Amino acid sequence: MDISAPIYELADRCVKCGLCLAECPTYNLLGTESESPRGRIALVQGWLSGQLETTANWQSHLDHCLLCRRCERVCPSRVPYAEIMDRSKALLAKQQPQHSALQGQLLQQLTRPGAGWLFTAARLLQKTGLLWLAQKLRLDNLLGVQDLLAMLPELKAPFSPKRFYPAQGKPRGSVALFQGCLSQQVNAETLQAAIRLLNRLGFDVHIPPQQNCCGAFALHAGNEQEAAQLASANIAAFKPLDIDAIISLDNGCSAQLTEYTKWRDGENFSVPVTDILPFLARLDWPQEPLFRPLNKAVALQVPCSLRNVLRHDAELLTLLQKIPGIHLPQEAIYTRCCGAAGSYFLENPVISGQFRENAVNSLTQSHPELIISSNLGCALQLQAGLRGKNNKIPVIHPILLLEQQLSDS
Repeated sequence: MDISAPIYELADRCVKCGLCLAECPTYNLLGTESESPRGRIALVQGWLSGQLETTANWQSHLDHCLLCRRCERVCPSRVPYAEIMDRSKALLAKQQPQHSALQGQLLQQLTRPGAGWLFTAARLLQKTGLLWLAQKLRLDNLLGVQDLLAMLPELKAPFSPKRFYPAQGKPRGSVALFQGCLSQQVNAETLQAAIRLLNRLGFDVHIPPQQNCCGAFALHAGNEQEAAQLASANIAAFKPLDIDAIISLDNGCSAQLTEYTKWRDGENFSVPVTDILPFLARLDWPQEPLFRPLNKAVALQVPCSLRNVLRHDAELLTLLQKIPGIHLPQEAIYTRCCGAAGSYFLENPVISGQFRENAVNSLTQSHPELIISSNLGCALQLQAGLRGKNNKIPVIHPILLLEQQLSDS
């Protein structure tokens, strides 16, 4: 069987109309056809037909893609561009196995079960000041891990979840929370806030301990086998639970979980999988005011995974507008790619840095007191950019903000 045949069929949907060009971040930054969705599809078609060789230059054009999927929003032919890129990278990995650089290998280790000791070591280095000293002496550059360490926030205590958190008051449903591979270590406060908010709204919350990384890092790197193994493990972890839905806190994980059926055959989750933002936005909310007024100017970064894959950015705004007094002008909403894009910030640090600079400059232009982002990778990217400018504006998840503003009644 020719495993490249599905890629041919998907790529043939592209009529090369060029509507994607204006939407593509790399095309607008680098200005060449090969850095556009249309151009990359043409490169893949040439490679599959044998007209192009797999040179480093050819592959770099594929690697420069952020997979932001803005192109898919405007494509009249509904070309599944991300699927073409993922399948092409998987085929390329089978033909030419490659090993990622040290930073990429470390990131992969951080997303796997048993990575807690690495975070414990990082916390110790931060607490003793040794990490700051190593960066000051530029030892991180010598080791080649400067970009990964630059993204590392101040690490607080990790989240050690219970298996079950009962609803407050009259129960209205039962859900399971997908916590992701990194949130437990670097985003514990938001996970706890999500549980409290769901409990307050009447939902029992289950957290199966056997869950793993969603598989996005592996899939986008061309490792379909590892991604499929992670998917199978997650499906098995949630299967025994008597629940109404599986809820994901991070938009990137949500996008991956909801697209399991696109790239793997066989068993899938037995209940609906949804991002927490549309889940909450569609609920029947209590009539009485649930949130205290905020009375702060905020800026909002809308992650690509939420806007272009899940397409639930409207629900995010609906939720934020439930907070009285919140000041969010249209010009303070940023919908372009921030450049984090999974492991992209490690693989293409210069390009990623330019997108981060654009995002930070735009988001701080309105002088907000708070920046909101619903994707962990985006939040870490923005925090790193703000630290580089000695700017202490906090970047928080909208769920954390909602929970913080909950009234006591």
